[in-house]
Amino acid sequence: MDEPKKTTTKKPVTAKKAGKEPVEKKSEKNPTEKKIEDNSKAVKGKEINLDKFSDLIKLVVNNKDINDLRPIIYRHILKIIERNTISENYHILFIYEPNKSIEQDMVDLIYNAIPDNNTKPILLIIHNNGGRIEPAYLISKTCKELSPKFIVAIPRKAKSAATLISLGGSEIHMGSMSEIGPIDPQFGGLPALGISSSLESIAKIVTEYPKSSSMFADYLKEKLDLRILGYFERVSESAKQYAIRLLNGKNLPKKLEDIAHQLVYEYKDHSFVIDKEEACELLGDMIVVNSEEYKFSNDIHKFLSSMNLVLGILKKKSVAIVGSERDINISDKKENKE
Repeated sequence: MDEPKKTTTKKPVTAKKAGKEPVEKKSEKNPTEKKIEDNSKAVKGKEINLDKFSDLIKLVVNNKDINDLRPIIYRHILKIIERNTISENYHILFIYEPNKSIEQDMVDLIYNAIPDNNTKPILLIIHNNGGRIEPAYLISKTCKELSPKFIVAIPRKAKSAATLISLGGSEIHMGSMSEIGPIDPQFGGLPALGISSSLESIAKIVTEYPKSSSMFADYLKEKLDLRILGYFERVSESAKQYAIRLLNGKNLPKKLEDIAHQLVYEYKDHSFVIDKEEACELLGDMIVVNSEEYKFSNDIHKFLSSMNLVLGILKKKSVAIVGSERDINISDKKENKE
């Protein structure tokens, strides 16, 4: 008689015992990462092209959380840097802030964006209307000290205190749309030399119409703080001294004291356009026209200005970069009073 067969429970064979590596389960994407990836596509399955204005509109319209635009903007900035091979020669920095003045906090942002023991020349892309001269001087001085060569590229505007920053560069790269301007420090949107210019105008009126002197005297006595007038004059003189320090040692077509004086005192309008031709006459070989560095900065500007146009209209926001390409800030748009 045959013995009954013994029933045994088979142990599951693991992938390792079968001579295979265990298959790791794919980790699920972080919801935030998935959201950003979804928002970076204009149409499902099709990645958007941020060089196209229509795709920029779709991106902003489809994006509910404005902060999720930061990594998308950052990735596109990297693409622009990669396709401009000239960027490989430089450590790239930005003062791309069209709506806010140069202030003390920008000094730290620039300083922190420069690597320790940096050996690359610095290329600083500037688009700014100016601000305080003290941080502007420190930014320029820092970029000079912490790099073997300091280069500035101006795709559109570097006005007033931003012009002062540019004077520290060994080269200033400009194109047809580039402009620097008089170094005219601003206080609450008012030019430092504005009060003295106003007083000169009043003096001319009083000379022509002597009977108006008592009226103007009473008005000025009530409205004008002479201490403020003296402070504004001292700040303008400081701007001239900073310009002389930054220009010192450069091969210039004029005496550096004369150039500094012209930039601070001889232009009567804060918004006066000093284009590439006049800049060449003033600063000589410091000005480099239509270079690859300028074209690269203009490529950056075309993207950011288009992004700002769309953000401004649809979200009342503005994008700025101060520091490295990672230092992207999106804030409420301020109306340009220029």
